[in-house]
Amino acid sequence: MAKRVSRKDLFKEQDQFLSTSDKAMHYFMDNRSTVIGVIAAIVVAGSSFFGFKYYKETQTLRDEAFYYEITKIVDSADSSASDAKAILEKMADGQQKDRASLLLGDIHFQNQEYDKAEAFYSAVMSHSSQSEINYQMAQVGLAYSHESKKDYKNAIGLFKSVIDANSGFPLFEVYWSLSKCHELNNDVSNALLILREMQIKFSKNPQVDKIEARIKQLSA
Repeated sequence: MAKRVSRKDLFKEQDQFLSTSDKAMHYFMDNRSTVIGVIAAIVVAGSSFFGFKYYKETQTLRDEAFYYEITKIVDSADSSASDAKAILEKMADGQQKDRASLLLGDIHFQNQEYDKAEAFYSAVMSHSSQSEINYQMAQVGLAYSHESKKDYKNAIGLFKSVIDANSGFPLFEVYWSLSKCHELNNDVSNALLILREMQIKFSKNPQVDKIEARIKQLSA
């Protein structure tokens, strides 16, 4: 028969919760400096994480505001590359700065300052991976700069690289410019080859008539 435990006996037994609490308290007292150090490290790590996260969010918002200021300069009738560059220098490295650099490159390109435009396009390419849209846009801008300088060989190489990347970048104008560069480089056969490739690839494009008309002109 099981022995019956009286209430008096229960009161004599040590409370498990109090026993655990006493052990924890004794451990804390014996290892006070270590425990306080661990707690302080956790607090500092948490504060650093949230502080860095807040800093990055604030920085992103600030750079987005700078980018908007640059777009207003670009859209104005009197685009000043120097004003835009002054704002660009305040921006941290990242997507916003790369997008702003593309705009600066475009300003110099429109002003026929091709070497300066190329510097901005090349900078964006050095900061981006080949799969990123900013890289593709910079590569196309660089190709147009070479074309404008009548450096058709380098322009052709860059246009081909954009096409070969197969990144989803809109390619109609890239193909068209590639064909044009071959033509300007006195290579009509390759210009026709690109146009016929376009005729197949862009058969449903509204500008397909433009392709066919150019084929007829070069084939005459």
